[in-house]
Amino acid sequence: MYTGIRFKGYKAFTAENYTELDNLPRVSVIIGKNNCGKSSILDVVGMTYDSHFFEYNSQKANEIVAKVPVTEEMCGRLFSGYATINGETRDSMWQISKGHFVGYKVKSENRQGEMVPWDARIPILDNRNSGNIEYMLQDERKNYAFRRISAERNILPEEVYEIGKTLEDLSCTGEGATNLIRVFLNDSSYDESIIEKDLLSAVNKIMSPEAEFEEIRVQQITDSYGNVRWEVFLKENGMDKCPLSQMGSGLKTIILVLLNLMVIPKLKEFKNKKIIYGFEELENNLHPAMQRKLFEFIYEFAVKHDIQMFITSHSHVAINAFYDRDEAGIFHVYKQNGKAYVKRIESYLDKTEILDDLDVKASDLLQSNGIIWVEGPSDRVYIQKWIELFCPGKFQEGVHYQFLYYGGRLLSQYSAQETTDLINVIKTNRNAVIVMDSDKRSKRAHLNGTKRRIIDEFTQLHMMSWVTKGKEIENYIPKSVIEAMLDTHLPMQCGQYELFPEYIDSYYTNFTGKKVAFARAATKYMTCENMGNMLGLKKQIMKLCDRIKRWNGI
Repeated sequence: MYTGIRFKGYKAFTAENYTELDNLPRVSVIIGKNNCGKSSILDVVGMTYDSHFFEYNSQKANEIVAKVPVTEEMCGRLFSGYATINGETRDSMWQISKGHFVGYKVKSENRQGEMVPWDARIPILDNRNSGNIEYMLQDERKNYAFRRISAERNILPEEVYEIGKTLEDLSCTGEGATNLIRVFLNDSSYDESIIEKDLLSAVNKIMSPEAEFEEIRVQQITDSYGNVRWEVFLKENGMDKCPLSQMGSGLKTIILVLLNLMVIPKLKEFKNKKIIYGFEELENNLHPAMQRKLFEFIYEFAVKHDIQMFITSHSHVAINAFYDRDEAGIFHVYKQNGKAYVKRIESYLDKTEILDDLDVKASDLLQSNGIIWVEGPSDRVYIQKWIELFCPGKFQEGVHYQFLYYGGRLLSQYSAQETTDLINVIKTNRNAVIVMDSDKRSKRAHLNGTKRRIIDEFTQLHMMSWVTKGKEIENYIPKSVIEAMLDTHLPMQCGQYELFPEYIDSYYTNFTGKKVAFARAATKYMTCENMGNMLGLKKQIMKLCDRIKRWNGI
């Protein structure tokens, strides 16, 4: 898998300087307005990975360089037939080249590609007198294939394949999908369970609870002109079978994605290749909740199967779905003075700039079934982890609930009253839970007036308020979690009303400035067993999960 791409001179992208996408993750989300250059990025990805795509693309980038991690296998190819090169053995060359990258350049006049430096030169590139250096990356792109789904797509009834056409000819617009399903279901040389079980199960995972299908089949129909065609039929639970051509475009998009992910890799042409995917505007004709489920499926599939995907979108749902994912990255494509540029999204400010560029209004974003109000981002990390621990696999952030931040002392500016001069939380979402640190330094200490007011207001509206049993949310963290995280021994558990920053200071410096990083590290070591008995935490989380169930009608 390439971890970076640089290119010059393709459509609206400048020919003078490189446009770069670096540190490419499993899923790269390309966000931008219509006609800003998102599809051009997918073109370049296709030309980078797939020599056939490069060959048949009518317009080509002037120059493309892929960032290729040096592997032990590459060092082996370099030393093929040699015991040493310039005093280095295969093993020593691998040790000094490990963790470095080389460039694989493709140009219009040199479509096979050549090896070049990426950034700093490494010893492996200084041995050109060996005569073997290009052999390291010989036929590099033969290992890859690029598959694409276009923004304009459909699945229609089809005649049996013409002579010369194959199953591999499933087009980016969906042509060939019906025949692909037909052959897998009806030809004994193929495994029909891939369609009947695997694909159908995945469809139901994404579509549920809005729809659940129990059967998929392909049957012959005769159209109004007397032509005999094959049509895909789906049978929903408790209903008659229905032709796919009469069903929604969103369902067809989901099936096209699944055919590319689950069926195409089983075909002979692709069995020994690493498939790279480019999906254009999957949000078309999909409800936001269904978009989230599809994006979640794609992300999990990419991570599980070690696949690289590129998704173009102008949907804010895609931003929210992938923004905090470890194996995902968001790239903003925009135009200035007729030229296209790419910027990687690294901060919350970058994220808001994208929303401005897409002309997304704040009211467009409030589509979650309920809001959990917390003081800050570290609280979100803990609560998200605890929900997953005690209610595993039941809820997804952004689908079943969403977090909003009230910012500590700013709580005094919020109210749950219907008529108020303060910031009204119920206008944000009528389903809400608020989580507050008690800030108590002893058992007998009292909550401050603001917290008591908020509790009363939430209670009157039958909404849940959760005040931490200890001083802060970090007081729920068991000593064993911190010991495992820091690989150290702590003499005692942090007290229920003890200041956590003072407790942890000797072991984790500048805790206050790194609360989110600390939370992300600590939650990796939390389990049901070590968290269940901490200050009644499990009871509070189960109450919270019951609320989320009610919000979503589960």
